[in-house]
Amino acid sequence: MAILIIDDVPVTRKIIKSFLEDGGYTETIQAESAEDAFKLLGLYADSDESHLPDIDLILMDIVLQGVDGIEACRMIKSHQRTSNIPIVILTAYSSSEHIETAFKAGAIDFLPKPVNKLELHARVRSILHFKSEVDRLREREKHLVETTMKLERANVLLERLSNSDGLTGIPNRRYFDYMFKKLMASATRLAIPISLLMMDIDNFKLYNDTYGHLAGDDCLKLISGAIHDTIKRESDFIARYGGEEFAIVLFGVEGNVAANLAENIRDHVFGLKIPHSASTVSDWVTVSIGVVSCVPEPSVSPDNMIDWADKALYTAKSRGKNHVIKFDYPGI
Repeated sequence: MAILIIDDVPVTRKIIKSFLEDGGYTETIQAESAEDAFKLLGLYADSDESHLPDIDLILMDIVLQGVDGIEACRMIKSHQRTSNIPIVILTAYSSSEHIETAFKAGAIDFLPKPVNKLELHARVRSILHFKSEVDRLREREKHLVETTMKLERANVLLERLSNSDGLTGIPNRRYFDYMFKKLMASATRLAIPISLLMMDIDNFKLYNDTYGHLAGDDCLKLISGAIHDTIKRESDFIARYGGEEFAIVLFGVEGNVAANLAENIRDHVFGLKIPHSASTVSDWVTVSIGVVSCVPEPSVSPDNMIDWADKALYTAKSRGKNHVIKFDYPGI
């Protein structure tokens, strides 16, 4: 618990130091000017903060050579590192004007000079006790803030995890249901087209049976990446809909463009050349995609769109897989 004494009179510093030691405050540091104190407190840009003393209280004369006590008080209080150190002004002035100026500059108390030992002990004891309580509360507040921030980060992560597929990292079925309803509502309100692609990996059960589930997981991640590589717009939405099924929502995209994009995805997946010796379609992993597009009316629900896309996907499967089929919705 260090106390910094700032006074340009050596005898005064010696007396105050002696008084403090008599009161049990043995750790004192002396400075003969405000500039010397600034160095000790690390107020200069080139200060090495790792070697600075921890100051708990400053006793400073109001009259100093160079920077006076009032200005020094303002500077100490304006610096982030030292703003919480209590400052007691020592003054021979008895006018309330000087004392009020000291308080406005940031001083917590004042002591008249010459300093009375008993009064000094009483003030120092009271102020250090007060500082200790304030420091404890600040530390508690800091801990609460840190705990709150950790909790907020954990909640954000939990929310992200609850909305994401653990394997591929893309949105899961739960988040798809939520987002697709929102996007459908927006498309209905704005009277713009929206397209839904339902994509299924062909013969995926045979793939898992042949290569194992770990290889199947790797296959799912590769195909998820292929979709991402093909779908470029931020407004487009990709989700893992089921085990080997993916859903892609294209906002503001009409049928022919959606079908062409579905073909690009199918080609991209085929171009990965993921071996599939058990496939009934090809030596490589393939996908089938059902596409539906419309400018939705209030009578068209998200479930309608999903049902139509599933019908198109079923048709693609029934036609030998590795196909893109567009559902014939009236008016598209």
